[in-house]
Amino acid sequence: MLSRSTSLISLATIDPDIERYRDDWNDDVQPLAVDAFRSQAEAEISLCARCQNFDIQSFARSANRRKGYLLKDVELAANQSCQFCGLLLDAVKNVEKPEYFYTNATTGRTTLNPDLYVHMTISESYKDDALATLSPGLQANRFLIELGDRFSGVRNQSKHEICIAADPGRYLLTGSLQDTELINSLQGSPAALSGDVLGRYIGCDPSSASHYETARSWLQACASHSKCNETVSGSIRIDTCNSPLPTRVVEITRESDRQRLYLRRTDGLHGAYITLTYCWNEFTGRCITTTSNYEGRLLGEDFGELPQLFRDAFIIAEKLGIKFIWIDSICIIQQGDDLADWRREALRMAQYYQFSVFTLAGTAEDMSGGLLQPFTKDSVPWSSKLVRLPYRDKTNTIAGNFYSYRRRVPLVDEYMDQVRSSILFRRGWILQEWLLSKRLLWYTPHGFFFECQQELPRSYDQSQLTFTRAGSELQAHLQLKASFHFSNSDILGFWYHALEVYSGQHLTKPDLDRILAVTGLAKEVGAILANPKHLPSLDNETQHEVYVAGLWLRDIYHGLLWEEHHTAEPCTSKVEGTPSWSWASLITLVRWPERSKGMKGAFRVTGICFNQREKHDIPDHLVFDGCKLRPFNAMTEQPTFDPTNMFSCLHIRGKLHTVHVRGYLETEENLKSAALSTGYSLIPKSCNWRAICSAFQPEIIAGWGSLEQLQPHPTACADMGIAVYALHVSTRYLRYGLWVKTSVPVLDVLFLEEVKAAGSNSFRRLGVGRIVGGALIAELEDAEERDIQLI
Repeated sequence: MLSRSTSLISLATIDPDIERYRDDWNDDVQPLAVDAFRSQAEAEISLCARCQNFDIQSFARSANRRKGYLLKDVELAANQSCQFCGLLLDAVKNVEKPEYFYTNATTGRTTLNPDLYVHMTISESYKDDALATLSPGLQANRFLIELGDRFSGVRNQSKHEICIAADPGRYLLTGSLQDTELINSLQGSPAALSGDVLGRYIGCDPSSASHYETARSWLQACASHSKCNETVSGSIRIDTCNSPLPTRVVEITRESDRQRLYLRRTDGLHGAYITLTYCWNEFTGRCITTTSNYEGRLLGEDFGELPQLFRDAFIIAEKLGIKFIWIDSICIIQQGDDLADWRREALRMAQYYQFSVFTLAGTAEDMSGGLLQPFTKDSVPWSSKLVRLPYRDKTNTIAGNFYSYRRRVPLVDEYMDQVRSSILFRRGWILQEWLLSKRLLWYTPHGFFFECQQELPRSYDQSQLTFTRAGSELQAHLQLKASFHFSNSDILGFWYHALEVYSGQHLTKPDLDRILAVTGLAKEVGAILANPKHLPSLDNETQHEVYVAGLWLRDIYHGLLWEEHHTAEPCTSKVEGTPSWSWASLITLVRWPERSKGMKGAFRVTGICFNQREKHDIPDHLVFDGCKLRPFNAMTEQPTFDPTNMFSCLHIRGKLHTVHVRGYLETEENLKSAALSTGYSLIPKSCNWRAICSAFQPEIIAGWGSLEQLQPHPTACADMGIAVYALHVSTRYLRYGLWVKTSVPVLDVLFLEEVKAAGSNSFRRLGVGRIVGGALIAELEDAEERDIQLI
């Protein structure tokens, strides 16, 4: 946490064996002198005597790499213009002071007023010292600043991020160095060469040599990550230098010292390539590949006026030594073949993004200027003065300097603002592109970030996100990517979480893309479900997984229980061609309930139709063993795993019963009562739940229903409500009692209406809900089973 409330301790809780604190001035610093300041000619930086003798190596000799300054000395030195003490004082001025006290039976509570210290803990991006690598040097880029007494360990953290960076010479101060000089300066910095100081500032020009060098170093470090060099399902090891190329790529060549592009058919060739993710707009739409310009592009012609975004992507690929790039609008035929090529290629996107060296992304609202335009003037990472401190090596010899500063925006907030909250992440296709890509290079208006499958994102100043400093929304975002791996025992939990995020994102063509934009995720999840123990003998079992319109037959009892998110606007748009029971049928934000132990399915899926037709009296395939298929007759082809499947009709044998839908549960008290009585977690403060009653007891609320597809019935009786069918999906049990446990059944139900035009016993979904009223539960249990088709 960035901060905590005032800490209370008793003296009896202090560990008597704690290592005594080592003050800076006890062994390596001159006594504090009020007038002991010196001016440095180049930067005109003033430091007190203690800070002039600052020894970064002393942190390695201190317990937990922590040292401290007496607060009153910091205040005195800051008032006398010591810039580092001023930086520390500014960091703790709003930190709540801990309370210290002891108690005894005679005098009661006695408050203490010990001297307070400004504690500094040196680290790499706030990592625990116990997790430090075996790399040489301190490997530091941060000071964690805390306020507290000397020994007890009770301290309150500062919200400010105090960073340290290696000395890059005049560039930080004047911006006068050229790129080559900057790199030489960084390479020649003793603080950097020793591995003691990791922080850097590489300037505001993303086309500079220092930016490309930083990207190369990130990619090189990632080459040793196991999760970044295998598919999500673990079925294939990835060699990014020799990966199977996509069906087509753009080849970047040099002819007469000019860049020349060719669209290449790869015909099974292997090599290294990158992928590009972006928001389609009028500029990118003008350069699509069609059946008309396809042959010309194979000859290196007819590319037209490419947007700056694409031209910059070609430059970046070439600078990093990669000659192939995959861009969907160019490498997939978009017009002239009735989308046949696009449908084939959509199935391969899981491979394309996973096998690329990295995915390139720009997050600016306006990408007309491309990826390589200089960052904004306020994009420097510091908001304070740059404080120059002397760098002492392990022999206590002064060897140059390093810098300290307060970060302008905490790193987790900058990543959230510049990447996760960017316009690019509102795009529907970005979710699977982000999740499948092993490495991403984000170009933002303030700098660039690197993200990979195994580690938390890194920023342009060589710092790394700290998970515990992130807010709940960003933590959920980071956990989602980390959980997309075959080692996750709850891969279906990942699937529903991913769909919850995806359902709120924008698609230009939802009727076409609502299911297709997650086909890559479905392929990998299907492979994990079919082979959870990663056994070579089961690599082909994915073909037996049954994927129906965005849900998995093996988990259909939970998959059907989606509901419109409580914060969503009432749904007004539907996706043609998708079944009413699928989350993909509505353009709205959806959510799934938490699973409950001991849940039992209450119906059986007996058959499935994958082809849309007027009537579905006879299934295409029969279901056996709960989630396996066989053809209904010899005329039907053997089913195969199809992640592009958009339509399915479920043949179900289960219990239906008529219930009545009455008014909305409008007050927080009613919603809380409905949620608690049915075991619904995360009690909603407002939503569109309605009261569900028995036709025989309309005055008693027996449950709630979220009916996003129920149309108004102007002739319905207000006293009786609207009659709908309830299909019993599953039963969960609400357990309560301190000593004697009592279990109360709660029924998960789908609300349906009959569609007579589709044939007898055909129904469509109206919504979902729960029933807890004993009388209505008894009515449902007494109902006879029926064979129905859910369309």
